[in-house]
Amino acid sequence: MPRPARLLGRTTAVLVAGAAAIATAHDFWLVPDAFQLARGGTLTVEGRTSSNFPASLSAVTTDRIASAEVIGAAGRERIGVVGQGPSVLRLRHRPAAPGQYVVAVQLHPRSVRESAAGFRHYLDVEGAPDALARVDREGLLAGRDSVTRRYAKYAKTIVEVGEGARAWRSEAGHPLEFVPASDPSRWRAGDTAAVVLRYRGSSLPGIRVHVDQATWPALEAVAARQVTPRTDAAGQVMAPLDRGGLMALRTIHVVQAAQGSGADWDTHWATLVFRAAAR
Repeated sequence: MPRPARLLGRTTAVLVAGAAAIATAHDFWLVPDAFQLARGGTLTVEGRTSSNFPASLSAVTTDRIASAEVIGAAGRERIGVVGQGPSVLRLRHRPAAPGQYVVAVQLHPRSVRESAAGFRHYLDVEGAPDALARVDREGLLAGRDSVTRRYAKYAKTIVEVGEGARAWRSEAGHPLEFVPASDPSRWRAGDTAAVVLRYRGSSLPGIRVHVDQATWPALEAVAARQVTPRTDAAGQVMAPLDRGGLMALRTIHVVQAAQGSGADWDTHWATLVFRAAAR
């Protein structure tokens, strides 16, 4: 979903630091080169970063990767980073056995100091109106000239290597992550995908989830109605699959950081990319 230009600042120092941080505060997705591979095949996955799915404006540097894994029914293995292009991060892995695999990457958190006005603007343009409403309602920025915001990103996708045991229920253990409520390999255009959003092991209710679409295998954004359903009381979101192609779920969860943790606010980003087959 396109976002408006970001304007920050009170002092020049805060303005420059905050603007630089927010300019790079994009969603992070994993897009495989194929969702269905032959038995014994090697999967290649691109880490893509931008504000507009599925474009990628910059590549995540390898030092930011906290964990990169492929998770199958029998366990998990590390996935190797094979290169960093001008705009994408490339990962490659050859699973030892056929089956369904969850590919999961977690990035190390980063922190930025910004003005209180800049933090409010960040919540506004990055799609966290509920957090912004709480900040204003409870006066959480009252008397503050600046705050430290810490942000981390988590991305998942699901691929098939031959035919074998299913892994879609497997959780990566990310602080914030999407977990399908049914097998994504069976989702088709016209279906509604049920996915649970979990935060630190518990279902997360009342969170807005953005649904993005693109063509497949050509990675081009498609004109689609803007859909931002909320997770229900059980943390489940119902995402309409208007057409076949590449689909992405993304969300942001903002919480006050623990006292003494070195930050005032923690911002968690999570995405799930999958393919919906045409009818």
